[in-house]
This record gives sequence, structure tokens and C-alpha cells, in this order.
Amino acid sequence: PEHDDTAAAFEKGLTVNGFNIGAAISAVLCGHLIVDRHGRKPALILGSLLFALGGLVQSTAVSGPMLITGRLIAGVGVGVTSCAGPAYIAEVAPSKIRGAMVGIYQSNICLAIVGASLLNYYDHTMPTGWRWSLSVQIFLGVITALGLFFCSDTPRFLESVGRSEEAVRVLTALRGDQQVARQELDNVREELEEERSIGSASWGEIFVNKYFRNVVILGCLVQFFQIMTGINAMVSFGGTLFADLGVTSIASTLTPPLSFLIGNTIGGFGLVDRLGRRTLLIWGMAGMALSMLAGGIVALVAGEHTSEGGAGYVIIAMIVCYMFSFGISWGFGAWLYISEIMPLRVRGKAVGLCTGVNWGPANVISAFITPMMITGPMGAGGTLLFFGVVSTFVVPFAVFCLPETKGRTLEEITPMFRFATLGDFLTFVRGNLSAGNGMGLSSSAPVSLPRLLDARPAKGETGGSKVGVEGQPSSNPDAENEMAEEV
Repeated sequence: PEHDDTAAAFEKGLTVNGFNIGAAISAVLCGHLIVDRHGRKPALILGSLLFALGGLVQSTAVSGPMLITGRLIAGVGVGVTSCAGPAYIAEVAPSKIRGAMVGIYQSNICLAIVGASLLNYYDHTMPTGWRWSLSVQIFLGVITALGLFFCSDTPRFLESVGRSEEAVRVLTALRGDQQVARQELDNVREELEEERSIGSASWGEIFVNKYFRNVVILGCLVQFFQIMTGINAMVSFGGTLFADLGVTSIASTLTPPLSFLIGNTIGGFGLVDRLGRRTLLIWGMAGMALSMLAGGIVALVAGEHTSEGGAGYVIIAMIVCYMFSFGISWGFGAWLYISEIMPLRVRGKAVGLCTGVNWGPANVISAFITPMMITGPMGAGGTLLFFGVVSTFVVPFAVFCLPETKGRTLEEITPMFRFATLGDFLTFVRGNLSAGNGMGLSSSAPVSLPRLLDARPAKGETGGSKVGVEGQPSSNPDAENEMAEEV
């Protein structure tokens, strides 16, 4: 636009949000409707082709509505791939390198941000430069879709639909040893049988069952805070922010995303399995808060003179620190955490819902308010200060509400989040403050489904104390029954 005012800021937010809305809707729905029914590979191909189609519509747009329509189509494609991609990685990667594979996945996103920043820097002054930038989606989507035709679907999905021989062949090719592949596939069959016996919770059950509801709310908050603390504001509107500050060098364009990449590499490959998820999420958010607050204060104090002296460089340094802190912690940590804390019975729908909160409310709000804050009375300094304040409030949330999940099995993690009443929640908080384990770990012997079901009183049973899940007398048999139903 000729004038970067509030009206132009609203149009920017609307354009960006076409993508976010499409991604949010497809992320929530595609897990059950596409990924689980038709396979990870077809879902990835479909998502890639939709991404390419959206890029074609955007790069040839002759009006605002056509551009937004293209954004919406591309967003639907990305929502599908963001659901199917992690599932594909988790199901084909050996367990010992699964964490590193998730780190590579996030690192590729960081590399794409660096590449996009570089391309946008060089073509943003060209009359049709935006078309060239958006057209990259066409090539990336088509190349990815073509490449996927040479890949197989995951052994887990193939086994789940009765294609056992193909599952053995694919897993043997991945592991290089047929005996190892058959042993791993036996474990997959056991897991699938357990999932079938437990069943899948309905959408209504997720919201009615207080144990499911509470852990899903925590997961949604993790995803909401990942975005609302400013990361997509820095990625999507960094150019507008730096222009408002009078800083337009290539260093200011490339250094923040590069620091994001470095932080993600260190956190995802070196620290997450050493220091733990909780530690990184707490201290990473603290670093993000301090960086944004310091950058915002400097920008407000310097006023219109940020491009003079060292103020501009200090602000860039603070944003670099923010991006590094995010990369080393919440960048990959938020996605890893929600995949670990969800009970098996609700995992698919719950992770989809949390992903929808990330793409939907969090991204939509961030995309609308950021350009309006930058071009409004708050300016760039007030925008940085706003995200610094939000990040500051998230630090105690991480301290009080996020137990440590490193090195713990699902049977150990699920009881850590089993709280229903206010009193239970206070116990949950105290457990996090004292030992980082929420409501406490399960016993050394995992509680199996049959054992939980055995703990439920038989019809017509009267008198005597009921036996709890750990073999101790239970003062609250109804609670034990609900726990059995939950698992």
C-alpha cells in the first residue's frame, strides 16, 4: 500500500488470516477424516497439491479476494500436512532417533523462514516481487507431491488396514533387518489391539470428561501461548516492524531467523533429552520475555531516533535473543509436549484440537493485532513491549502447570495430569513446584487396562471397601470408576 496506515494493517491481517483459518479448520478435521482413514502418504500428497494450487491462485491474483482465496486453499493444504507430517515421521523413525527427526522437521521450517526472508529482501522493491515470492509455493508443493509417490505409507497404517505383508516389506527396507522388522511389527500389532480395545473418545466425551477436558485445555493453552508470545508476529511482520524502526539492512532481515535455526538445533538435538521439556519451556519463555521487554523499552526511549546510534542494533540484538530463546524451547517444545501428555483414548482428536487452536485463534489474533499495533499509537516499541508482557505472564503458567515428561512412559505421564476439582488443581500445582511431576507418578508397575477394569465394582457388589488401582483401599470408588473409563 502507498500508506501503511490502520486500514492497510487490517488488510494485511485479513490476507495473512486467510491462510491461518484454512490451516486451523483442516488441522482439526483431517486427522480423523483423511490421515487415519486413507493413510499418511495420500494425506501428504493431497496437502502438497493444495499448497501448490493455493500458490498458483495467489501468484496470479488480480484482486484482494482472489489473493485471500489462494491463501485459504494453501492454508488447508498446510493444515493437512502439519497433521500428517509428524505422524509419518513418528511411525517410520526408529525410537532412538525419533526426537532428532522431530528436530530435523522443525529445522527445515527454520531453513524455509531464512530462505523466504532472503528472497523477500531482494524482491520486495520489485513491482511484481510479491508474485515471485508466492509462486515458490507452486514448485515446492509439486516437487513434494511427486517425491511422495516414491515413498511408501507407514508400516503402522498398513498394518492397521490389514496389509501386513506390505507392512513387513516396508519396515524391513527401513530397518535393514527382517527379524528386527518383524519384532517391531509385533509390537505395533499389540499397540493397535490395545487402541481398538480402548476405543476412541467422541468429541463430546473430550469436553464432558473432566480429566480429558483439563489436559486438553492445558495443551490448547500451550499452543495458544506459543504463538501469542510473538513468534509469528516477528516472522510475518518483521519487515514492517524493522521498517518502522528505520532498520532495513540485510543483517536485520537474516540474523533473527538464523538465530531461530541455531536455537532449534541446540534445543532439539542437544538439550531437550538432557535438561528436559519443563526446564526448557520455563527458561526459554523467561528469555523471550526479557528480550522483548528490553527491546520494547529501548525502542520507546529512542523514539524516532532508533536508526541513529546504537538503539537500532540493540533492538535487533534483543529480537535475535528472543528468536534464539524461542527456537531452543517453545519452537519445537510446544509440539513435542502436547503429543506426549494426551491420553491414548483422545490423542488423535486432542492433538488436532490443540493444533487448531495454534493455527486458528492464536494465529488469527496475532495476525490482526500485530500490524495494527505497529502502525497505530503503540508503534514498534509498544508492540515489542506487549509481547514481552504476554511472555512474562506465561512464565508462571509454565512453572505451575507443565510437569516434566522427559523419559517417562504414557502410563506414568497420564496420572500426572489427572485433576478434576480446584483442590486437585492446587495439588497439581504443588507437585509441579516441588518435584515437577504434577499429581504424581504412577507406581513402578504401569497400571494396565485390565487392572483398572478389575478395580471397578461388579454389578450388585455391596459392602466392604473398594480396591483402588494401586491395590489399596479406595475412599472414592466413583473416582476409580471414572479413571477406568478414562483409560
